[in-house]
Amino acid sequence: MNIVRKKLSHFTWSEMWEGVMTVPPSQIFLAVVITAINFVVLTGYDWIAVRYLKKKLPLRNIMIGAVIGYALSNLLGWILGGTSVRYRLYTRWGFSWVEVIAFISVLSVTFWLGMFLLAGIAFVMLPVNFPERYQDHLYFSPLLYGYLFLGCVVAYLLATIFIRRPIHIGNQDFAFPPFRLSLLQLSVSAIDFALATLVLYVLLPPGTSNYSTVLVSYLSAMIVTVVLHVPGGFGVLELMVLELLEKDGDPSTSVSLAITCGLLLFRLIYHFIPGLLATFLFLHQEWIWYRSKQALAPTDAP
Repeated sequence: MNIVRKKLSHFTWSEMWEGVMTVPPSQIFLAVVITAINFVVLTGYDWIAVRYLKKKLPLRNIMIGAVIGYALSNLLGWILGGTSVRYRLYTRWGFSWVEVIAFISVLSVTFWLGMFLLAGIAFVMLPVNFPERYQDHLYFSPLLYGYLFLGCVVAYLLATIFIRRPIHIGNQDFAFPPFRLSLLQLSVSAIDFALATLVLYVLLPPGTSNYSTVLVSYLSAMIVTVVLHVPGGFGVLELMVLELLEKDGDPSTSVSLAITCGLLLFRLIYHFIPGLLATFLFLHQEWIWYRSKQALAPTDAP
């Protein structure tokens, strides 16, 4: 966070506000549309988990759980937002706490599958330009990391084909999803990350960088965010994008200001507005639950 503050200290609030106001409305509208499409895709995460557990749940509930869970997860972090909210919602919809744990586990696997797939493709096939100071700390070449990521994806898919019996760990049995469901996991997660990156990409000034570099910066930020449990990834995403996209390492250029303004808009469109709407939707669900309990409560006889 200190590094991010240092980078942003080169700009005044008035400069950033003017920069935000210069972003064409067409770019903002496109970012909003892509965000809306992405949240529809996010429903696939929860649908896959429900299908894996062989539970029956109306699609409306699945969509509510997915939108609230992911919007608050983006804003507050995976633990404070997505996990706790989903536990409250899905236990009310008939899931046991063990099933909720399995549910969250399926979501996590789906999340990492898509990340590994896109990161692997980016490192192996697309032009990715890391600053020299990052390349010195990678230990291996980006190409090798790409093959490792893709290898993990292939190993998982092969396991779903050949390991059909449950695996006993302690007192619990764990089974891989069917191969078709695994392919769906891969597709939903990859589309999710691709669309989220596209939202950020369209808000950046044209010609700043190629899509693959923005994708790598976004995926890198998400990995650090999940591993370190940084709420909302605040500071991490900004640092990754600014470090990878700044021209000539100079944080005071007009390009850096435009990138910063794009990041602010991305936070607003992709995180804050959906998070606010999800909060109201969650409170509405709480109100419905409260009213249903009041209706079922016994009344005192006169």
